[in-house]
Amino acid sequence: MIKITIKNNNDSLSLDKLAFGTGCFSDYNDKESYFVLMDRFFENFRTFDTARSYNEWLPDGKDISEYMLGQWMKSRNNRDETVIITKGGFPKNLKIKKDVVNRITKEDLQYDLDTSLKTMDIDCVDVFLLHRDDESKPVDDIIPILDNFVKQGKTRFVGVSNWKPERIEKANEFIVKENMSPLVLSQCYFSLAESTPEKFDDSTIVCINKAEYEWYEKSKMPLMAYTSQAKGFFTKIHNGNMKKSDIVRFMSDDNIERARKAKKLADEYSVSPTCIALAYLTNNKVQTSAIIGPRNLSQLEDSMKVKDVMLSKDQIKWLNGE
Repeated sequence: MIKITIKNNNDSLSLDKLAFGTGCFSDYNDKESYFVLMDRFFENFRTFDTARSYNEWLPDGKDISEYMLGQWMKSRNNRDETVIITKGGFPKNLKIKKDVVNRITKEDLQYDLDTSLKTMDIDCVDVFLLHRDDESKPVDDIIPILDNFVKQGKTRFVGVSNWKPERIEKANEFIVKENMSPLVLSQCYFSLAESTPEKFDDSTIVCINKAEYEWYEKSKMPLMAYTSQAKGFFTKIHNGNMKKSDIVRFMSDDNIERARKAKKLADEYSVSPTCIALAYLTNNKVQTSAIIGPRNLSQLEDSMKVKDVMLSKDQIKWLNGE
């Protein structure tokens, strides 16, 4: 499987088109089972996506996403072989939707990055992303903060998550003008199953739609897709095991038709429809790394089969209804 290359003025890095998202870790008592999953993934891929905010609202979830990754790297002595992408600036109280406070400030981001490094027991992450945007602030105030993190030696590269293309373009203009560290990576909701921020009940996220897709295709900016398998929609729709939230977020005539097509291709390739949904991303003309969050070995093995599924441009168009 071809990798994605990101670059800045002095460095380059290869990202796998399949990334392990440690947001699936939720219980400190399950450490060994998490290690088993990461060990198996590491046999084929080296890119890990994490964030200190993941599952912090759970009773036993504070810092678990980064802590488990850090402990695993330490026990396996493989930090130099592992690509770590983490994020900072997650809004305060966003999950409870009460008195929400944006945290795209120098102080908050410095705290998040320093805490992430301490939690993982490392000196530098490979990529640091802004978890959200604060559109009330000009990019001129935000980009120097990220540039300074690179100068501090605490991250090799910087990027954004849930930023709109117009904001990325403004940031890029400022970066070129001031000769600062470029934004090399963007994360958004991207899946064969289309959805919207309204369906997620979260106006702070960005979902890839036709206009967003065309921008990424034209700009050539690498994209990481979270919720890439649409919470298992492409398998659940065939076995009738969908939750109410799945129905709200993903059930539509277009997505039902995509699921039908994914099932047809899955039968041809002897993989699951969910694996075909991943292949739609990893074979896409938009440079995409799909983040997965396996909760057991069976799910992980199913997802990793994507490395052997090569879809043509015509198949991608067919899945997308073009």
